[in-house]
Amino acid sequence: MAAGDLPTQLEPSAPTACPDSDDPRITLMGLLIEANAKLTRLLGAELEQGCGLPLTWFDVLVRVGRSPDRRLTMTQLAAEISLTSGGVTRLIDRVAEAGYVERQSCPTDRRTVYVALTPAGQAMLERATAQHLRSLEEHLVTPLTEPERSELATILTKLRNAAGAAGPCAGR
Repeated sequence: MAAGDLPTQLEPSAPTACPDSDDPRITLMGLLIEANAKLTRLLGAELEQGCGLPLTWFDVLVRVGRSPDRRLTMTQLAAEISLTSGGVTRLIDRVAEAGYVERQSCPTDRRTVYVALTPAGQAMLERATAQHLRSLEEHLVTPLTEPERSELATILTKLRNAAGAAGPCAGR
């Protein structure tokens, strides 16, 4: 099989109870999930070891830090990190307890709560970003050529946009 070719069967090739489970589309999705899981574990472990910051906390700090006024509503944050509102509430409780973010009330809508970066959060974000960039360089950038990185970014963007447009009831 040439580099870049999609395998037509799962490796190793063994009889299965469900013949469709050998479908190359299932293999492709499996490869995507496995690569994501392995990179997430590896990058998370290195970030935690280097900075003492869990990867999910880093994700919060990055998203809040790059937002206008360095704050996001809880609803926006929940949508961006794919957690339920209860999950985001618990996560933000822990990150706020560490002093990296704070909750702010909206002056025009008392139902809206913002998550804002604190000075300690900004400092941790800078430290963690430096660590994370070193890990990304080693585990994501170096193994790929520049054309492969560019193509991967194009493909992932295309998949993200197509999945976002489709939704669970599209085409019905």
